[in-house]
Amino acid sequence: MIRIGIYGYECKKIYELYGSRIVPLYSQSTLVRKLASDQHCYHLTAFLEISDKCPYELRLLIFNLEAVLSFIDQRDVIITNQLQSNETYERLGDDFAKEVRGHFRRNGGGCVIMSDASGENSREVFINKSLNVLLSETTPENIAFRGAFFRCIEVFRGRASFIDVSYYLLFSGLESFCRAIEDDYSSKNCATPITRVLVGYGFDVKQENLDSPYKSIMTYVHLRNGLFHNGQLEKVAKNGDVFKLVDYLSPLRMLLQLVLIKFIKFDDGYLNWNCWLDGQPFKRG
Repeated sequence: MIRIGIYGYECKKIYELYGSRIVPLYSQSTLVRKLASDQHCYHLTAFLEISDKCPYELRLLIFNLEAVLSFIDQRDVIITNQLQSNETYERLGDDFAKEVRGHFRRNGGGCVIMSDASGENSREVFINKSLNVLLSETTPENIAFRGAFFRCIEVFRGRASFIDVSYYLLFSGLESFCRAIEDDYSSKNCATPITRVLVGYGFDVKQENLDSPYKSIMTYVHLRNGLFHNGQLEKVAKNGDVFKLVDYLSPLRMLLQLVLIKFIKFDDGYLNWNCWLDGQPFKRG
C-alpha cells in the first residue's frame, strides 16, 4: 500500500474510493478547518492510501483527486510526499513535511459541498462521482466536463486574481460544456445551447430576459463579447442600463459549478440550486 500526504484539505472522515481511501489526521472540526483554511500554508491534514487493487495510474489519480478536493473546498489542495514503510500517522519521520509553503492560497468563494461535520457522506459520494467522470473513457461530454471543471479551479489556483481572465475561463467552460451536451457546434449565438442545457437542468433562465438580467443568458454573452472583442468590463444596453462584469462574475462561477454537479448526478439534499442568484450555497434549516 502507498500512503501519500494531503495538504490543505478540510477532512475529518474516512472516504472509501476506488481501490484507495482518504484518512484524516484530525477529528476536531475547528482544528481541521483552521489548518485547511490557512491562506499562507498547506498543512498536512490527511493521507491518501492506495492499494494494489486501485485501477488507476498513480499519477492520474493524484492529479485528478487534487482537482476534486480543490473544487470542493474552493482552495488549492496538494497531494505529495510518500510515507515510508516504517512510519505511521502517529509517528511521522522528522524529515516528513508537516506543511508546504508556497504562494498565497486564494479563496474561491467558499466550499461547494457540505463539510464532513454536517454532510454525513456528501463529500465521499461527490469525490467518487467526480473521479468516475474525470478518469473514465473519453467522450465529447466527458472531455467538455474535464475542461470546464479545471477552468473552475484555475480561477482561484492562480497566483493573482484577474477578473477578466476569470470571467473568460468560466464562460468558455460553460459554453464548451453546453455545446458538447447539445452536440451543437454550429449555433452562431452560444446563448442558444447554453439556455437549452440550463433549462433542461431546471435552472430559471431565458435566452433573453430584459426584466431580469441575471437570469438572461444574453447578459453574460454580451459581457463576454465586450471583454473579448473590446477589452471592456461592462456592457451598456440599448436602453441605457449598464451591466458590470464584476457584478456577474460570482453568479457565473456558481452557475457553472452547479451545472457540473448536475452532470454527475450529485444531490445530497443540502445544495441550494438557486445559490447563483441568492449567494447561499446550502439550504437553510
